Amino acid sequence: MDFDTHKKTEGLGSISKAYHKHKMGLMLHASLMVTQEGLPLGLSSLKCWSRVSREEPPQEKQRRLYQSTMKEKESIKWIETLYETAALIPKDTCLITLGDREADIFELFRVASSLKTFFIIRNRKDRKFIDEKGKKTTVQTALSKTPILKTIALTLPKNQQRVARTAYVDMRSISGWLPIRNNLVYGPTNKDASRHIHEKVHVSAISVKEQPPPEGVAPVEWVLLTNLTATDAFEAEEQVNWYRLRWKIEEFFKTLKSGCCVEQCRLNTATKLTKMITLKSIIAFKLMYMTKMAALCPEATCTDVLSKIEWQTLYCRIQTTSRLPEHPPQCFRQ
Repeated sequence: MDFDTHKKTEGLGSISKAYHKHKMGLMLHASLMVTQEGLPLGLSSLKCWSRVSREEPPQEKQRRLYQSTMKEKESIKWIETLYETAALIPKDTCLITLGDREADIFELFRVASSLKTFFIIRNRKDRKFIDEKGKKTTVQTALSKTPILKTIALTLPKNQQRVARTAYVDMRSISGWLPIRNNLVYGPTNKDASRHIHEKVHVSAISVKEQPPPEGVAPVEWVLLTNLTATDAFEAEEQVNWYRLRWKIEEFFKTLKSGCCVEQCRLNTATKLTKMITLKSIIAFKLMYMTKMAALCPEATCTDVLSKIEWQTLYCRIQTTSRLPEHPPQCFRQ
């Protein structure tokens, strides 16, 4: 959350990646639960904090993170969110964690598998890989040697970097293990121990590559890591479509910032801002839910998604009246 222009607000922290110039604000990590049809169900976790400003070049930051345990890193937010979400859902519910390259963390894969949940995460860098025959290689190398399963049309929504378009992509998949070295999970112990593989997680890697892209347009190139099976074209395409639901969290932040105007809030402390962000996050989810419901069930009434006091309040606000209506509008779209 960008509050850099709020010079008098106390308790803000750095939201910038540059070590020589800090943009001030609050960090926000939200977990949005959606159905496979894309209907938002609610926020299972919401974390807001002020990041400590560090005057350190990239090399020092990398060294510090390497020497830190998982609990000391900011990326522990993914693990904590997974535990919180898993505790909320019924035991017979299939839980799949979707994440971008920031979520490409060994410990997240290990914890998700231990909780009997699933993940589809976009690969951040070419990782070491052990194929089903026990051959040691890398994810990218293994995928490059597998045949194309299917070419599919991928609808890409508009964002700040691109216009909405359709991309035709080739899919490949391979299964095997990701080796986890001791120091990457539990922190460094000694040089000899860090070279040994202590754990490994079974995954399927799915390559999604556009060939050829339109002239002047960056091609779609994804590698997705998942503990779901992706042995054929149907399974691979299904999981690619599930991964696309990750864009719902971007829609949530757009609603929170543009629709709810949360960054325009002028409260004078980070503590007060955190409370406002929490409140407006609930409103942003509700707006997303109502928008999707209006598209899925245009004939539904507002009482299907709003309590009596909620629809009455909205009615008075829109109609600029203080007189509470006795009956709801006939159609939800109204």
